[in-house]
Amino acid sequence: MTSRASHSRTRRGIIPIALRLMAGLFLVVLIWSCASVPGLKDEAVINHIRVPFVRVLLEENTDVVKLTSDASFAIECLQGGVQRVYYSSQPVTVHNRGQLLRVENSRGDVIQEGMEEVNILPRGRGNRIRVNGNRYRGIMKVLPHGQTVRLVNIVYVEDYLRGVVPPEIGPREPNEIEAVKAQAVAARTYTMAHLQQYGAEPYDMKSTIIDQLYQGVEIENDLINKAIDATSGYVLTYEDQFINAYYHSTCGGMTDDIVDVWERDAEPYLKPVADTDCNWSKYYNWKEVFTEPQLRGRLEQFLSRDRGRDLRIAPITDIRTEGLTAGGRVIELQVFTRDDVYRFYKDRIRWVIGRSSNPDLILPSDRFEVKISRDGQGNVTAVTFAGQGYGHGVGMCQCGAIGKSRLGWQYGDILTYFYTGTELKQLY
Repeated sequence: MTSRASHSRTRRGIIPIALRLMAGLFLVVLIWSCASVPGLKDEAVINHIRVPFVRVLLEENTDVVKLTSDASFAIECLQGGVQRVYYSSQPVTVHNRGQLLRVENSRGDVIQEGMEEVNILPRGRGNRIRVNGNRYRGIMKVLPHGQTVRLVNIVYVEDYLRGVVPPEIGPREPNEIEAVKAQAVAARTYTMAHLQQYGAEPYDMKSTIIDQLYQGVEIENDLINKAIDATSGYVLTYEDQFINAYYHSTCGGMTDDIVDVWERDAEPYLKPVADTDCNWSKYYNWKEVFTEPQLRGRLEQFLSRDRGRDLRIAPITDIRTEGLTAGGRVIELQVFTRDDVYRFYKDRIRWVIGRSSNPDLILPSDRFEVKISRDGQGNVTAVTFAGQGYGHGVGMCQCGAIGKSRLGWQYGDILTYFYTGTELKQLY
C-alpha cells in the first residue's frame, strides 16, 4: 500500500466501534429499501454484529459499462422512487445519457432509460458478476456522474479482502501463511477504519493504491483465502479504536515514524522499528542512474505539472540531502542549478525524482544516498541514487513479515511488532 490520504478519527471504545458497524449495515438497508440484499446471503455472526459491507469504486471515467454474470442476473432500475426489475442471462450495457442512465440488451435494444440508478444482482449461489473480463463477488451499482458513469461493487468485507490481499502481498508459499494472515488483518483493519471516509460519495474505498488494490475473483487463490478465513473478523486496535494500518513492500532495514514521512499527525503505533528480515527482497538494495539532462527533464516535468505552467530549469550543478529520519530516509533534497535552488521534502521526493529505468514509476524509497559524476570541467554528467527499500516505510514491512513467517513467527506477533502497542481483537 503506498501513500494514502489520512482521515480524522474520533476516539471511541470497542463498543462504539460495534455500533459503527451496525450503523453501516443500517445504511445499506436504507439504500436497498428492503430487509435483505438480493444475491447476497445475510450472514449473522454474533448476536449484535453482522459482517459489514464495503462499497468499492471500480470505475468513473467511462460513459458506458458492459455487465453480465456467470448465470442469470436481475437488473434493478430505479427512478423517482419507482423500482423496475428485469432478468437476463445475456450481457447488458448501461450508458450515461444526459446524466441519466439507459440500459440496453446485447442487441442494442433499450430495456429502460431515464434511470437514476441501476443495480446488477447475480441470481444463485456462486454466481459472479463480470465486468471488462473480470469477475466480482457481491452486487454492482451503476450511477450517473456528470457525463460518465460510476461503477460501485457492494461486497462483504471478507469477500472484498479476497480480491485485495493477493495483489497487495503477491504469490506466497505455505510456509509464509502467517505473513498472509498478518496482511489480511492489516487490510481488514484499514478497510474498517475507512468506511464512509469519502462522506456523501456513494463508495467507501477506491480499487487502486489510493486505498487498496482490488482485483476481484480472478486474483483469488486457496492459500490466501485460507488465511483470510482463519483471521475472519480480526482487526488491530489501539486504545480500543481501529488503527491506520499502513503497510509497504520493503523497509530496507528500518520502518519510520509517520510524521517524518508525511505531513500527518503522530500515531503512537506508527514508530520506527528495525527489520532486516526483508533482506531477501529484490528492493532491499537498488540503484537508479540518471544522466544530467535526463534528471533535469524529470524535474522540469514534475515542476511544470505541479505549478500548472511549462517550466525550464538551468543545468544542475549539485544535489545535496539535508537530514535523515530515524529510519534513514531523506528529509530534504536540495537541487542546485546555475540559476536557482529547488527543495523537496519527505515522501514527495520519490514522486519528484521517479526512475531512470521507468519514467512511469516513482523512486523506490527515500532511503538513499546521492552520488554525483562530473566531467573534467566540473560539470555534472550523471547522478546516482543508491538506496534501500520499496515504499513509504510506514507501518508493516510486507517482505519483513514474510521473512518472519519463514522463521516461524505467528501473525499476531508480526503485527504487534510492526504496529507498536496495538491489540488484536475479533469484532465478528
